[in-house]
Amino acid sequence: MFNHLVPRLCLAALLAMTTFAPQVFAQQQNANANVDTQQFQDWQVVCPQDASQGPCTMNQVITNDEGNQPMMRVILADPPQAERPVMTFLVPLGVRLAPGLQLGVDGGEPVQFPYQICQQQGCRADIPLQSSLLQSLRGGTTATLSIMAPNGQRMDLDISLMGFTDAMSQI
Repeated sequence: MFNHLVPRLCLAALLAMTTFAPQVFAQQQNANANVDTQQFQDWQVVCPQDASQGPCTMNQVITNDEGNQPMMRVILADPPQAERPVMTFLVPLGVRLAPGLQLGVDGGEPVQFPYQICQQQGCRADIPLQSSLLQSLRGGTTATLSIMAPNGQRMDLDISLMGFTDAMSQI
């Protein structure tokens, strides 16, 4: 029975760390008031009305089980200065940094990558999408991001890939 409670306690710890998240996510959305948005199932495409403000991006906010607290934001962009599209993950403070993160698609072999920076709003990790990973994301149904909670327990956050291919074609 104790083993069954450990994941719930880890989730509760991570939820406690996300009390700042609603303000951060709201600030990010309000900062982009001059944008055009389109919804593609679970992905939102955001394009600045003025192209000099940067490229279009696609994003998804992952919430807790009750759906009322943001846990993570996933952003994908294809910036002109990068060789390939880049996926960015914004997660709450308090995660264990040394192990980094892992991203897997539909139970496949996960790709490990490091955090880039942690600031007052949370921690950021970027992963350039190799063509094989991008192809998996386009053909998949669920991606899973694994992070380490403060107590050392692995936490898996599922990312819906519904609408991913259509959103990707817009950016």
